[in-house]
Amino acid sequence: MRCGVRDVSPSLGRSCLGFTVLEILAVAGIVAILAALAAFAYRPLIARAENAKCITNMRSLHTSLNAYVQDKAQWPQEPPELQDNERTDALEDWWIEALRPYGAPIEVWRCPTIFRALQKSNPDERPKIHYLPSKFEPGALSPYRWSTQPWLIEIGNMHGQGGNICFPDGSIRQMDEFAPPQP
Repeated sequence: MRCGVRDVSPSLGRSCLGFTVLEILAVAGIVAILAALAAFAYRPLIARAENAKCITNMRSLHTSLNAYVQDKAQWPQEPPELQDNERTDALEDWWIEALRPYGAPIEVWRCPTIFRALQKSNPDERPKIHYLPSKFEPGALSPYRWSTQPWLIEIGNMHGQGGNICFPDGSIRQMDEFAPPQP
């Protein structure tokens, strides 16, 4: 801080006029460096939070699918007219409406990482749901018969370890856990 000689009185000493430009630039530089470090540390935290939300969404869908199977005594069977349809939005809407009464609103069908990526590019872009349900034949026990048959698979590799997979016991794993080791 620069002190001037103006208004000098013997009892008060020198008076201060303010900061120099150099001091202001030094403080601004330090603040910029701290902000850059904070932003760099913030990104992995956001990614981990989005992956945790994605896993929570898949567990909610698992609970809703489980309730559906117990209520209807079979896995949700896609209507035949929608299975070979090129309009995937109709099939997505059918899945959303089939599980809505069992506590699965549209929000749990969306991975926050995929949703954020789509919002940046085109908010109206498909797909509407980011977790693909498996198909099982009719029957109360058919979805439980094969313990390694996934119930839900996340589209894409948005979390850096392959898509998340939900199994009949409710466990969630990343697809890369099943990849053969690289030589």
